[in-house]
Amino acid sequence: MSLDYYQRHATELATRYQQVSARAIHCDWLTLLEPWLLAAPRRLLDVGAGSGRDAAFLAGLHQDHRVVAVEPCPALAALGQCHTRDVAVAWVSDAMPVLSRVTGAFDLILLSAVWMHLPPESRPLALARLHELLSPDGYLVLSLRLVISEQEIRERAMYPVAADEVERLALGEGMTLLHVSEPQEDALARTGLSWQSLIIGGEHARLP
Repeated sequence: MSLDYYQRHATELATRYQQVSARAIHCDWLTLLEPWLLAAPRRLLDVGAGSGRDAAFLAGLHQDHRVVAVEPCPALAALGQCHTRDVAVAWVSDAMPVLSRVTGAFDLILLSAVWMHLPPESRPLALARLHELLSPDGYLVLSLRLVISEQEIRERAMYPVAADEVERLALGEGMTLLHVSEPQEDALARTGLSWQSLIIGGEHARLP
């Protein structure tokens, strides 16, 4: 992905992200996984953590959750660290598809509004790396942006995405697509923009 746009507009973007709660953004998949997240300490990875909104929310669901937030844009990461300074979130400067600075096995990996930044040719490597980082009974959650303008393709290095492409790659890795939401309106009320959330399970994962 091109970081230039995000570096230049970090404050504006972070303010926009913080205007809407993580619960409002992620209500679809949270309906299924929140009881599991509340039940016991989990190790959680937020890839493309941006302003830290989602990382802070995940950390707050259980006092013993351990959250790692990955953000490649220095300006956004600095703001994110400020927004998460009171919760248990460790920040790492790293990027898809390799995530070479991230280690361990995670019970849940969140990619919120990230997948569309990966060129199609990088996605098999990205999903293979996420598989390596996911525990066998863990969950990979992706939110897919279904509408991308030509301007955003140019300015923000976005690429078209589709649930069936993700499913094909997941199956190739031995993972299972457990849930696909219906298209959802944009939580920031941007006209014509819709999203879809996916839950992919590791080899032994089933929905709670």
